[in-house]
Amino acid sequence: MGGKAFASGIDPLSTPRMPPAIYHSLLSHYLALLANFFDHVASPIEAPEKDSFGDVDIIVSRPKVTPFQPEQNLRAINAERIISSKPLYSFAVPYPGLEGSYVQLDIQICPLEDFEWEVFHKGHGDLWNLLGSSIRPFGLTANNKGLHLRISEIEDYDRKRSLVFLTADPAAVLDFLRLDTHAYKQSFDTIDDMFEYACSTRFFRPEAYVRDGLKANDRKRMTQRDLYRRFVDVFVPHRSAITQEDISAPVTRDHILEEALDQFARRDEYKARVREWRKEREELAHKQVMKGLRKAQAFRR
Repeated sequence: MGGKAFASGIDPLSTPRMPPAIYHSLLSHYLALLANFFDHVASPIEAPEKDSFGDVDIIVSRPKVTPFQPEQNLRAINAERIISSKPLYSFAVPYPGLEGSYVQLDIQICPLEDFEWEVFHKGHGDLWNLLGSSIRPFGLTANNKGLHLRISEIEDYDRKRSLVFLTADPAAVLDFLRLDTHAYKQSFDTIDDMFEYACSTRFFRPEAYVRDGLKANDRKRMTQRDLYRRFVDVFVPHRSAITQEDISAPVTRDHILEEALDQFARRDEYKARVREWRKEREELAHKQVMKGLRKAQAFRR
């Protein structure tokens, strides 16, 4: 929430941004504290070069005592207030050394099967916004559940039904995108290092980041996300001017489709989804034809 959950509404609280020293101190404290309540506790890797932080984000799984009652943990967390919007709980905790001010502690509870992916996918700030624009033209989508492929003949009509789940294994995803696993597990020293990493995927094409050709979601990111705008307007044009992309063999969406279906063993599911969709479309078309005939007959009478 960017640290603004308690800053508005009735009886707002002061939640100033934190310098790195205070942020890291609080993060360590609450990671250790929450380990008393949950079997799995982690915080996504932060974006590079941050000189202040709006909140503390922690992802947890498997409460040691179920069902989890956040209100009962207010005393241990020492929270002034809580906002519950399951699975996210926001706590207003005291800002060290600043009386009357608070820090927003966001705790996301997720199923164990989603825990590793959530921590992975939220890592490095805007990195997956950048990668998403690279993989989209090849029929791939990464969301909060994992990596998916999109069935081209369905996505324009029903995007949700067009998604075929491939995997939520971070190592498998990085391997498929040809991204360095070791580098992903570390914090990037600079924003440009993160940008260069985003460009290292085999799916990166500079033309995907031309302003005039951006999709609606990307145009929205341009207005809301400073890092994304900097990547599109500054980094990619400069890099393209001095670097010749090494693309030895053109890769098409159809090629990636076949590769993904084989690598993740999803061909049967893909075929079944396409058959079901085509059958529904044929039945719909037949109904429309019959409806048209009935109207024509009624008109002639």
